[in-house]
Amino acid sequence: MKTIYIIGLVFCSFTMFAQRHSETVKDKDIYGADTQWSCVDKHFGYYFINYLKPLPISNGLENELLSGSFNFGYTYRYKIVDMVDVGAEIALGNRRSVLKKDSLQNFDPGTFYNKIYTYHNDISGSLYLRVNIAKSTYRNLGAFVDLGGFYSYSLGYGTQYVLKSSDLNQKARFKNPEYLSPVNYGGFIRFGYNNLALYANYSVENWISNFSSQNVDYDRSPIKIGIQLNLYAK
Repeated sequence: MKTIYIIGLVFCSFTMFAQRHSETVKDKDIYGADTQWSCVDKHFGYYFINYLKPLPISNGLENELLSGSFNFGYTYRYKIVDMVDVGAEIALGNRRSVLKKDSLQNFDPGTFYNKIYTYHNDISGSLYLRVNIAKSTYRNLGAFVDLGGFYSYSLGYGTQYVLKSSDLNQKARFKNPEYLSPVNYGGFIRFGYNNLALYANYSVENWISNFSSQNVDYDRSPIKIGIQLNLYAK
């Protein structure tokens, strides 16, 4: 996953200031008509990064304080009328869910490890409807609200066991176990103003299923909230 982060950050550094502010493309053989790109034109796209934390509303195994997800992607929106756009985006992400201390024995009966977490490295796609509220210009998105849905599939996922002490640092990783689900989907809402946005999503998923015959609540918080940076040049 470190490789994905590095590639994403390098790619972002080369592209985040590459957007032009209202460029008219004259090649009608390719586009069929003049096409303008800016925050208030028919077409506009930009990169983004966001970090989300699960809300502590579930009594499951997840330690919400130590868990979270990071995403890097690209979004494109097409203007229908002055106040309404439709959009689509694609992103690479990582979600890590750390188990609570009193739940470790469910996965490690011998209590050898002092930290256990699951990870999902996924690719996701989203569709959304954007309502532009105020103050949008050629160089600024202004204030807006997005309502949409997403679907993600994990390219790599698993469970990692960690033991750290003054004498020992040991890690054991189990990749693609049958009890973890690689699929996630749900809805989201995003409140944005120019380069910043508040983001919340609701996930419908089976995080862990059939790990053991014990009567354990494997659910985790379905709601995550966080902040998003819209990486476009003004």
